[in-house]
Parts: sequence; C-alpha cells; structure tokens
Amino acid sequence: MNERRVPERHRASKRRRGGEVELSNILEKVVDQLRRNTAISYLFLKPVLKKDAPDYFNIVKRPMDLGTIRDKVRKMEYKNRKAFRHDVAQIAVNAHAYNDNRHRGIPPLADELLKMCDQLLEEHAGLLDDAEGAMEY
Repeated sequence: MNERRVPERHRASKRRRGGEVELSNILEKVVDQLRRNTAISYLFLKPVLKKDAPDYFNIVKRPMDLGTIRDKVRKMEYKNRKAFRHDVAQIAVNAHAYNDNRHRGIPPLADELLKMCDQLLEEHAGLLDDAEGAMEY
C-alpha cells in the first residue's frame, strides 16, 4: 500500500511544480509586455532611489517596481495571478501616494500600467486558469 502512495504524492508534487512553472512563464510574458511599453512603464522599471527622491521612503512603505516583479516571477514567488496583480497595483498606489501633489503626470501613467496589466491577464485567463488549477492540492 505504501508503494502506491509514494508515486501518487510524487505525481501530485510534479503537477504542482509544472503549474508553478507554467504560471511563471505566463506572468513573465505579461511583465515583459508591461516593461516593453515604455511610454507608460519607463518610470516604473526600477526601484526608486533615495538620491532621486530623498523623502520617498518616508511616504511609501511598500516600494514596488516592474524589475522587482520580474525577479519575483523568475523566482516563482507568485502562486496566483491575484498576488501578481496586487504588486502591479502597488506601483499605482505608490505613484499616487508620492506624486498626487507633486508630479500630477505620474499617477495616470501608473493607472494605465495597471489597466494594461488587467487587459493582459484577461487575455491569458484560460492559460492562467490551467496553471493555477494544476497547482491546487
């Protein structure tokens, strides 16, 4: 009886791992498309540096950028699209928190970035459903 259980667990583990890999592949395509649209994304490609905005970290408590998101995708830290979207939304939250009263042109770019993210996630919804489904226990 034990002999049968080990392969079943192994198969389930392999299926979950395959789902994680597939999810990461899809999310990497999405983040790459966001990064390539530099008219919208150019300000959000890398972390904000203290030398560029000395008071940024007094206002923004959870910094986020597309480079960090890409790194998290590659490390397979996202277990679903909701967590990925949350980080993209954090870029918009931060842009509003820091720039609403300073640089009024920046928050709308972050809003466009989030809108584009939502569109891309919707375009890949079927594949994302499959990948996330393969990860269920």
